[in-house]
Amino acid sequence: MKTPPTDDKFFSTISTELGWIRAIVTHAALIRLDWQQSRWPDEDHPNDVSRETITQLTAYFAGRLRRFELPTAPVNTTTAARHWLSVMATIPYAETVSYGEFAIMAGMPKAARAAGTACATNPLPIIYPCHRVLRANGSLGHYGGGSQLPPHHRDNIARKAFLIHHEQQMAGLSA
Repeated sequence: MKTPPTDDKFFSTISTELGWIRAIVTHAALIRLDWQQSRWPDEDHPNDVSRETITQLTAYFAGRLRRFELPTAPVNTTTAARHWLSVMATIPYAETVSYGEFAIMAGMPKAARAAGTACATNPLPIIYPCHRVLRANGSLGHYGGGSQLPPHHRDNIARKAFLIHHEQQMAGLSA
């Protein structure tokens, strides 16, 4: 998705093993992360928040950061969605939970579908770690991850698997 520079939106990009990630921010907060396989054609239009987001993402991918400390204002989220995101942020690094367990964590034990919707509509993947939420049988399920590809696309599922493996490897939980 192309984001033109404006006075109220800023962005910075990073190349990762998963493709290019763009942090889109307002003057004061991160509002969305986008992913795609190739660099965006337009130049970055950074500010302090977008640069700090890229600094923290770089540290995360290098295994030096386990919890993000960024000002966020996730785009197009309701009060309920922000509740799900705040609970999602408490899922420990390198650990996974099922959608049902996530619903219980959110105080809504019968809302596994709503937990899935919260993951699917997360505008700040990695920052809010929806990749740590799995199906009850332990399979990966779907993953949007800020990509324009459908959540069931193999590239998105591979990103989810990569993020889980990356965290477990950095935490010394896998070989």
